[in-house]
Amino acid sequence: MMNAQAKIKELIRKYLTRSIKLQFNMDVDLNNEYTLTENIVSKKTIIARTFSDNILSKPGLKLFLTSLITEINNEKCSIEFMTGKMKSMPESA
Repeated sequence: MMNAQAKIKELIRKYLTRSIKLQFNMDVDLNNEYTLTENIVSKKTIIARTFSDNILSKPGLKLFLTSLITEINNEKCSIEFMTGKMKSMPESA
């Protein structure tokens, strides 16, 4: 059974992957494109971008992913929001 951190990480990966699929109709392997870390000041878990050339070479995709990650980090996109969004997204996405 996955712990809470692993479940959140999996939810974020699925949310970002499906969002990219819906927006750009492309499959992108997001392994090593971001990491979960702790904000030094707030002690909250945040997503740190570690984009490779695969993302950096596609300005639209980089901007889109940066935007989604910022929304999650700023808590404008909660776990509940992502879960609800995932339920409304087609499985094929």
